[in-house]
Amino acid sequence: MLTGQDGTGKTSLKKSLKGICFDPEEDSTVGIDVDPSHFKVTIETWKTGMTGTNQNSDAGSSFDYYTARCIVATLKEDKKGTLPDTVADETASTVNSEITEMLTKPIPADPSRAAEHIQTPSDPAPILSKDENHVHLLPKPTESNQEDVVHSTPHVPEEIAIVTEMLLQGDWEDNEEDVYSTLWDFAGQSVYYVTHPLFLTRRAIYCLVYDLTLNPHDRAKPQVRQGVYKEFQENFNLKTNLDYLDFWMTSLASLARCHDDHVDVISKSRVLPDKLPPVFLVCTHADTPYGDGNPRKLAYEIFGWLKSKPYGAHLFDVFVVDNTKSGTKSECSEVVRLRQGILAVAKELPNLNEAIPLKWLKFEKVVNALKNKGLKYISLETAKAIASKVCNINEEKELETLMNYLHDLRSLVHFDDSPELKKLVVLDPQWLVDVFKKVITVQPAFHCTEKRFLELWCKLEREGILDGKLLAHVWEPLFDNKETIESLIGIMEKFSLLCPWPSDTSETKSYLVPSMLRSHPPKEIIELVESANIPSLFLKFENCQVPLSLFPRLILQFFQWGKGTLWSPVDPQLFHNFARFFATGNEGWSVILLCHSSSIEVVFHTRNLSLEMVEDLFSKLTVPGDFHCGVAGATCPYAVRRQLELILDCLRSEFCWLRNIRYQMSVLCPVCSRGRATNYCLSHYVQGCKEEQCLHFLAVSEICSAKQPLFCTRSASAQNTEVQVMQFAPWFDLQGQQVNDRTPTVPSSIHYTVYCN
Repeated sequence: MLTGQDGTGKTSLKKSLKGICFDPEEDSTVGIDVDPSHFKVTIETWKTGMTGTNQNSDAGSSFDYYTARCIVATLKEDKKGTLPDTVADETASTVNSEITEMLTKPIPADPSRAAEHIQTPSDPAPILSKDENHVHLLPKPTESNQEDVVHSTPHVPEEIAIVTEMLLQGDWEDNEEDVYSTLWDFAGQSVYYVTHPLFLTRRAIYCLVYDLTLNPHDRAKPQVRQGVYKEFQENFNLKTNLDYLDFWMTSLASLARCHDDHVDVISKSRVLPDKLPPVFLVCTHADTPYGDGNPRKLAYEIFGWLKSKPYGAHLFDVFVVDNTKSGTKSECSEVVRLRQGILAVAKELPNLNEAIPLKWLKFEKVVNALKNKGLKYISLETAKAIASKVCNINEEKELETLMNYLHDLRSLVHFDDSPELKKLVVLDPQWLVDVFKKVITVQPAFHCTEKRFLELWCKLEREGILDGKLLAHVWEPLFDNKETIESLIGIMEKFSLLCPWPSDTSETKSYLVPSMLRSHPPKEIIELVESANIPSLFLKFENCQVPLSLFPRLILQFFQWGKGTLWSPVDPQLFHNFARFFATGNEGWSVILLCHSSSIEVVFHTRNLSLEMVEDLFSKLTVPGDFHCGVAGATCPYAVRRQLELILDCLRSEFCWLRNIRYQMSVLCPVCSRGRATNYCLSHYVQGCKEEQCLHFLAVSEICSAKQPLFCTRSASAQNTEVQVMQFAPWFDLQGQQVNDRTPTVPSSIHYTVYCN
C-alpha cells in the first residue's frame, strides 16, 4: 500500500517497481487505485505473474494457479500420462460448470439476485489432454464422441489448462513458493484522508512516500475545500510537511495491536521491524532535492525524526528514489534495493505460509468475476448462496472465517461488528469511497438541481451538520433498498465519518460530519487555554497516539451528557480537533476539548470558581440516589473528568476498534514543562521544545498515591524542583476531602450510572 501527501510520486513509484517508463504529466490519483494484477515480488522488475493470455489475470496467487499446480504435480508423478479420477474430482474439476455459466451470463442490476444466475451450463467445460509434458485443449465433444471423451479425460476449464501448460513448459518445482503482491495507491488529497482507515489492513506492507523537493519544516500546501458557492483554502491548518508524515505513521501504527500474537515471530526475525505492519519510508524526487542539498542527508534526517517517535518501531529503512529513471537501462539502484527489502520482509511475515483451502480461492474468484461484471456490492445472503452452491461452503463458521480472511486482504470489504454492518459485502473499494464522498463533502450550487436543498448544503459547510433529509436526497436514487443505506451509515459511523447528532426536530435525523469541520486560528486557542485559572487535564494515550476517529465520537457523547442541563443546547463551538461547550444561562464557564497527536486536552475555563457555581452544577448532575457527597466538595472539573472516564469506558465496550485503548489521566509537570515547553530538550538539542513526546506528564494516579512530596529531577536548571500539586486539586477533590500541597486524595470507590445514546 502506497501512502503519502498529494503529488509526492506514489503512482510514479508504483511504475518504478513495475519497470514502466516515467510520465512527467502523471495525473493525481482519485480516491484509491487498486491494481488488479498480482506481481511476483523479486529483486528484478515486478511483472504480472502467470498471466497466460490475460494481462490482468491474478493467476499468480489465484484459484486457477494453485489448481494448475496440483494438476502438474499429479501429471509429473503419473508415468502413464493420464490424470486420475480422484485428482479430477478434487482439483481439475473444482472450477465447475456453475462458474463458467456465471461468467458468460449478464449480471442483473439487483445485487441480491446475482446468485440466481449461477446455473449449470448446457455445454461441457474444456478438456485437457497430455502429451510429453504438454497440455492441450481438446475440441468440445460432439454428440458422436462426447461419451467416449468424457469417460476418458477429465474436464478442465480453459484458464486452468493454459496455466497448467505454462507450468509444465517452465522450470516450476512443486516446492517452489513465490511471493505475489497487489498494489494499492492511496490518493493524497485531504478530502480522501478520512476514508483511508477503512482500507488500511494489518496484512499489508506500506510504503510511506515523501517528496524531497519540500522543506520538511515548512507549512504544507493549504487544503482546498469545495464550498457551496466557491472553493476556499484552509488557511488555519498549520500542518507542516513532517506533520503529514506523522499523520500517516500514526494511522499505520494504530494497526499494531492486531499483532500481539506474533511477538515471537518478530523477536526471532533479523529482518522484520520491531512492530508490524512494516513501513518503508521512500523519499522521491532525489534528482531535485530541497535547496539543491544532499538528498540522502535530507532523507535520513526525516527518517531519524520519525524513528524517534513511538511509532518508529514500524519503520524498516529509508530509500532515496529517482523515479525519472524508471523503465530505462540505468534504473535507480534504490528501487532495486526497495524491491529487495520488500521481498525479504514479505518472506518473513507471520501470515505468509497460512494454508488456504482451494474452495476459499474459488469463492474469491467468483466475487472478483462479479466485480468485473460491474457489480459494486452484494448482500450477505448472496455471498452465502455463492459459497454454498458453487464452493461447497455450508458451515456458518467457515463462511465467517473466509469473509474475515478476504476482508483482511481487502479483496472485499465486510464488517461483522453488528447486524446492520454484516448485511453488506462491498466488492469495489473505490465505489465505497465515491459513495461516502457524496455526503462528507459539499456539492456546488450549480450541481444542485433542487433549490430547497441549498440551505442544507450551506448548513453542512458552515456547521458540519448533515441533515437526514439531505442524506436521503443524495443516496436514495443510488440504492433500491433501505437495508443497504442502513449498512452504509453503519460503516460510516464505525469509522466516525459521521456521528449521530441531536436533531432540532424529531422528524428527521442529523449527523455530525467531522471532515467538514474547519480549523480555528491556533493562536487564539493557545491564548484561550493559557487564560484558564486551572491547569489542563490530559487524556494521555498508550503508544503516544490518539486512536483514529475517537475525538468526534467523544465530543458527541460529551455533548449529549450535558445538553440542556450543563451546557447550552445551541451553538456549541465545533472545529477540527477543537470543541467548546458553554454553560447554560450566564454562568460564565465552559469546557474545552482539544485533540493533539498523542493526547486529548481538557480545559475547564473560568476565572472564578465560586461556591454558588459549584452548588448549581451539582444540582444538575444526574447521579444515583444512594450517592452521597458533600456539595461543598463537589467540583465542576472533577465531574467533567469523571464523566469523560465513563464515556471512554462505554466507547470501549461499544466499538471493537476501541476495545484495546489504554490511557492515563495526566497533568503537565509544572517544574520542567512550564509553559508547555521543556527547558532544554536532550532529544532535539533545543531550548523550549514543544514536541509532545518530549514533555513530562504526571499521572493523576501518581499524584494521588504519593505518600511524600513529589519532586521532578528532569530539569538541570530548575531552582525549585518540588511539584506543587494543590493547583491540580479541582480535578480530583470530592466529598469535601482536604487536599494539601503534598498529598491530595480521592475517594477509593465512586459509582455512577451512565447512559450513552
